[in-house]
Amino acid sequence: MKPKRIVIKIGTNVLHRSNGKLDYKLITELARQITNIRSRGHEVLVVSSGSVGAGRELCSVDESRNTLTSHQILASVGQARLIQIYADAFREHKITVAQILLTRGDFGLRKSYLNIRNTLENLLKYKIVPIVNENDVVATEELDLNFGDNDLLAVYLATLIGADQLFFLTVAPGLLKEETTAKGKCSVVVEKVHELTEEIIKHCVPVTSAGGKGGMESKVRSAGMAMSFGIDTYIIDGKSPSGVCDIIEGQACGTHFKAHGRKIRSYQKWLAAGALNKGTLFIDEGAEQALLKNKKSLLAKGVTRVEGQFEIKDLLEICNFEGVRIGVGRAGCNAKELRHQIKEHKLTNKGGKGILSKPVIHRNHLFLE
Repeated sequence: MKPKRIVIKIGTNVLHRSNGKLDYKLITELARQITNIRSRGHEVLVVSSGSVGAGRELCSVDESRNTLTSHQILASVGQARLIQIYADAFREHKITVAQILLTRGDFGLRKSYLNIRNTLENLLKYKIVPIVNENDVVATEELDLNFGDNDLLAVYLATLIGADQLFFLTVAPGLLKEETTAKGKCSVVVEKVHELTEEIIKHCVPVTSAGGKGGMESKVRSAGMAMSFGIDTYIIDGKSPSGVCDIIEGQACGTHFKAHGRKIRSYQKWLAAGALNKGTLFIDEGAEQALLKNKKSLLAKGVTRVEGQFEIKDLLEICNFEGVRIGVGRAGCNAKELRHQIKEHKLTNKGGKGILSKPVIHRNHLFLE
């Protein structure tokens, strides 16, 4: 079997028992399963939630007044405890772990993005298991600097290191869908997803995430993003950690989000799943066709609306005339200049040559979904 690079995301509710306490036995079993996977030549990176829950075991904080402050206190206390538990569990198998705490802002600059990648590559090279969590201690209320939950962080990391497989360990057996039978309504596991649609999300049975930030919808959307980047993604029952080994051995388990088989360059990976978007461009049908079918650059004359304040080389989200995101790209001009161009174009009703024909985003700096 060809060695694979695997990312395993472990949810908060998986790590805790029903009484809210950390499930040490489960963490021990997870370490054993990951050791088994590594013994077959595979590389494993772990994304683990649970620091806030671990913090609640060690200190009592009034969480009713300032949610952000209490969250940061619990995370800072709990993260030290959580990584120690992981270190002890893996030490039994003579494996060293490394703690890595990240925010979305760390992925925003190309240089820091590459530094993260190089660090992870070297840790894997030296047979060390990276255990990654969002750095809640420095989290802010500015949502564009936060991941919100570790599901998205797991996708970013899987994309960054070129993972072959991504596993979401949850408290559900997989993606559940309600079906009506002769005996009434029942929930069944969706075994395969080839394309993520709103219809799939709409009919999914919601699984709440009492202790964490995410939930089933977050995992489904994250899995859909990962499979579009060429990563086979699975949602499985984390209370039975052997499921990861079973899938690697070719057995069916949970829900498989089938990779599209699309391979993208390192720079495009950063555009798609790393950089922070500073604004949004809405484009007309002609521009959409030029981008998607004709592989052209985005010109100013195809932009109908501009949102946000951005400068040259900032990252922008691109949406079609219906408001559906179709990609991201690096700005070739600032927001003020672009708005002026569009205003002049509307007033004079001229275009085709001159400034409106200069790329707002060059095709070399585009990632289209």
